[in-house]
Formats: sequence, structure tokens, C-alpha cells
Amino acid sequence: MLPASPSTEPDSASLPRIWAIGMARISRSFAQILPRFAGRGEFKLIEAGFEAAANAINQAARQGQVDAVVAAGLNGAYLRRHVSVPVVQVKIIGFEVMNALSTARRISPRVALLGQAGQYPELDTFLSTFSLDIPVRTYQDPDDALAQVQALKGEGIEVIVGSGLLVDYAERIGLTGVLVYSPATIGACIEDAIEITRLQRIESGRREYLNAVLSNLDEGVAAVDASGRVQALNPAVERLLGISASGMAGRRLEEISPALSLDEVLRSGKREAESIHRLAGKMVVVNRIPLATGAGLSGAVLTLQEAGAIHRADRNLRTRARMRAHAVRYTLDDLFGTAPPVEKVRMLGRRYARVDSTVLIGGESGTGKEVLAQGIHQASARHSFPFIAVNCAAFPESLLESELFGYEDGAFSGARRGGKPGLFESAHNGTLFLDEVGDMPAALQIRLLRVLQERQVMPVGGSEAVPVNVRIIAATHRDLAVMVAAGDFRQDLFFRLNILRIDMPTLRERRQDIWPLAQLLYLRIQENLGLYPHRPLSPAAQAALMAYAWPGNIRELENVLERLAVYLVEMPADLTDAQMRRVVGDVAPELAGGATADGDAESLADTSRRHDAAHIRTVLARCGGNRQEACAILGISATTLWRRLRETR
Repeated sequence: MLPASPSTEPDSASLPRIWAIGMARISRSFAQILPRFAGRGEFKLIEAGFEAAANAINQAARQGQVDAVVAAGLNGAYLRRHVSVPVVQVKIIGFEVMNALSTARRISPRVALLGQAGQYPELDTFLSTFSLDIPVRTYQDPDDALAQVQALKGEGIEVIVGSGLLVDYAERIGLTGVLVYSPATIGACIEDAIEITRLQRIESGRREYLNAVLSNLDEGVAAVDASGRVQALNPAVERLLGISASGMAGRRLEEISPALSLDEVLRSGKREAESIHRLAGKMVVVNRIPLATGAGLSGAVLTLQEAGAIHRADRNLRTRARMRAHAVRYTLDDLFGTAPPVEKVRMLGRRYARVDSTVLIGGESGTGKEVLAQGIHQASARHSFPFIAVNCAAFPESLLESELFGYEDGAFSGARRGGKPGLFESAHNGTLFLDEVGDMPAALQIRLLRVLQERQVMPVGGSEAVPVNVRIIAATHRDLAVMVAAGDFRQDLFFRLNILRIDMPTLRERRQDIWPLAQLLYLRIQENLGLYPHRPLSPAAQAALMAYAWPGNIRELENVLERLAVYLVEMPADLTDAQMRRVVGDVAPELAGGATADGDAESLADTSRRHDAAHIRTVLARCGGNRQEACAILGISATTLWRRLRETR
């Protein structure tokens, strides 16, 4: 909704409420001048003085009925000391004194001037310059003023020049009185009172707005002046300290809570950030901030925040990071199979999920290492926090470093403004899965070792380490012990990673699971691709699948089954075994050779390498020789692709 347009008529509730205070002569002057300001305020003329006037003003102020007061002379000086609202005192200027004296001399040459001490500083110069013999007397209070007027009458004075009170006294005892205040001066004072009220309301509105902001903050805020005395406390401070703010204004903060003293900040002028204190049984994070103005240090601000609130915010941030990270799709029950090696993996996974020790998963490519890692995470106490996976072989060294450890603003050319948290920070309280850790560059192995030892991360270009609580699960298809012996992998990092070990079995080691797994995957593939009606695999296909060595393991099995599903959907449902064998040979030539003959027996490893290389070359040819694209399809690194091809030359 848009705000309403301002009205051209002033709102009576917003008009300044001005009281004019005076007796007799000055009261009549106010009465003559106030009508000029009609419509600019609510004006009230009070014919009273001193204590009676002060009592009336203070009572009205408590009820919000008066904003400012205009008064003159002794009355104005008294009210300034005894009322709670601003008092504009009608001031006397030299020109008006001279004008009043000139008026008085036209009435009688026997003229005297009365005023408060120091009220007419320029008068002596004026009288000596014009050789005027005019008595000038001062008074301290109303009784003294009356006594001075009476004394001057005894000396033969006929005209008294002064404030309204003196004019009243003079006329009461038969003298003539000339008021020293002109209508212009009184009008200017009323203008000042209106402006003071306007500024006061602006300041009051700002104060109310600031108080509303502070009152609605969950963070505690306390402000002190330069001497350390409390100027403001918001409700959150009351709640955190278990106190009431009533009566706290003006007290030293350290008297309320010694642990929160701001004296050191007021002395040094230096900010103190994020100190930890226990207050009223709660852990709180405290920030102390000096307030400096052009005139120097004017005070300090203290902020308090419950540690629990910070933990909740941290968890929300990590939860959002988890939503942006890899979705956790698998549990340990998704490790399909009944073969003893698979049963052992599931058993170890559940056992390892109960602790936070680092896990190293070994096994050939395509055996389901990430499925196992996700399953361990889901079965652990960290399951509600992020699971983040990174392939250490998929990034150049410089990019992998910034991805893992994050970077500060301006750490390098092209860095995101404001910096970026790394995967270690994003996985805080959760699990970081380092896939293909054996391909991690040597320089990053050192940094990873330090993180595992210190449990804190130093962002690229940063100067302050960030504590992290992350469980590491690493995986590799390489033999890290052999790499350590060859000097290709750090021995100390290997010891740090190889605490809990699981080796994923290949399909060759769990042959009894190949056919049930193939049937499950084939049905799932048909559903995902929308291939209807669903067709079962034939006995001929089963024989071919069971005879193959599966060097690419489950990933290769899934790829072959997807090819068969797409091809067979257009084929007749009643293919003979011979026809099926020909189809399999055309669609999946790696299966066409069947099992290796006994006479030409070769090791399973040799069979795996040979079929692996054949499959890689097929994919490479399909990608036009683009190795990066082939690696993406095969799910292996460029190093692995090069090694597999080299091994079968």
C-alpha cells in the first residue's frame, strides 16, 4: 500500500504546543503578539511566575500537553532550572535597551535602568560615548528587584526601564515603567520555540525508530558514553543478563556486569571482536566497538549474541550448502548383491558409520565406491549435514586448491568478489568425499594432510584459519601403498587416510550377483528411458553377460544394458537364441567373444585390461578422438585413460 498524500491542512495533533509565561506587563505583550502565529501552533498564555508556573508546566509535560515555553527575565531564568521542557528566554539586545532609554528620557530626565547582573554588557560604552548620566542597577531575585525599585524612587527617579516584573513593581509604587522588550524580540523568541519543537520532534522520531529497531533485535545491544555510563540497553540484553533495564541509565556498565566492561575499549579506542563469555549460565559472543566523532571518542557499543543462535545460523547455512551440493541418493541397502564380498562391505559400512574416523575405499573403477560413501554418511550421525563429493582427478591443481580450501577476496585474478568458501567449509559437520584421491597433486597432498591434522582450513590468500568439523571418506582405484613405495604419494597422508579400510569387490569376484544385478538394472533403465513394453533379458543375453569379465564393473554393465535396451525395443519379441547372440554381438561387441577358452587361458587381470582398452577405444572413436569427452562418458580421469591404453599396447 502506498502512503497517503500529505494534507495541506496541518494536523492539530502535530502542531507545536507552546506556553507563554508572564505576569502583568509581559503577559499583555504576549497577548498582543501571539495572534500573529495562529495556525502555526497551539499557544497558551499562563499568567503566573516562578514556582507556580514551574509546577503547572511540569504537570502538563508529563501528560504531553506542552512542548516548549517562552518566558522573560528572572521568570525565564528560574523556569530554565526547574522545568523538563525547553525554555526560550526572551533576550535583551543592545539596540532595544537604547531605544527603551530614549523612550524613557522623553517621559522624564530622571531615568534608571535595572537588570540582572551582566544583562547589559554594552551599556557602559553607550552611556560614556553619549555622556549620559543614567543609574544602572542589578538585582538577584524578585525581592531584591522590588527593593531596588523602591530605593531608586527614594533617590528621585521617575522612570524605570527593565523587564516586565520591574515595570510592574515601578507602576505599583507610582513610577513610570518602560518595558525593555520590543514586540519583534518577543516574536523572534516564539519563532525559536516553534523551531525547537520541530527539531525536537524530528529527533524524537529518530529516537523512537532506533528504539524500535533495537527492541526487535535478537542481538543484545548496550551503549555507553565516554565515561562508561549506560545510555541505552535493549530488551535482548535484559534477557541475556537476567536484569531489568529500569534504573540502569547513568550507571557504569561494569557495575551491572563486570565481564562486559568497556573501559579498555574506551581507553584504547580499538575494537574487540568475538570474545567469548559465560553470562547467567549462557555462552555469549561479545563485540566491543568504540564510537568516534570529530571531537574524539564519544562512547562505545557492546553487542551480545548467544552462542546457540550462532550454531543455529551455522547449521542453516550448512543445510543450504548441502542443498546446493550433491544430493545423497544412496544408503547401504542400495549396495545390491548377496555374494559374501558384498555382505562384508555392507557390514563394514554399518560398523564404520558409528564412528568419525577417516575411511579409505579401494576398488576398480565402476565398483560403486561413491554409493558406499553415501551409504556410510547416511547411516552416520552426520546424515542431517552436507555430503559433498569432489573428484580429485577432474580439476587442474590450481582450481582444485581453491575448490577444496576456498579463497579470500582478491586472492587471484578472476576471484569472485568477497571470496568463496571451499568444500571443506561447505561440508562443515558433514562428510567430504574425496574421489580418486590417488590422483591428487603432491602440493595439495601436503595441504590436505595439514587439514586432517589441525582440523582447520586456510583459504587461498587468507591469513586466518577457519576451524572445520568434517569427516573424510577417500576413494581410489590405485594401489596407494605401491604409490608410496614409488614416491608418488605421501606416506604420512596415506597413514592418515588408511585408518578404516574397505575394498569394493569387482563383478568378477561376485559372479553370482551379475545376473540378478543385470535384471534389476535393465528394468530400471527401461523405466528411466520410458521404453514400453518392458522386455526381459533372454537366456542368450544372460549367457553373454555371465561369460564376460567386466573390467569396467557395474558402470560398464549399466552402459551395455542401456545399449541393449534401446536396440531391443524395436526388435521382435520372439527372437531366437541365435538371433539374440547376433544382436548382442552387433550392439555389444565386447560380449561377443564370450568366455575365454581354456586353451588360451589368460588371467582375469589381463582379460580386464584387454576389454577395458577395447571399450575405451570404442568410446574414443565415437567421440572423434576427444579424450576429455571420452573421460566424461567413461567416468575416469585423463590419467587413467592414458594408463589403460598404454598397458595394452
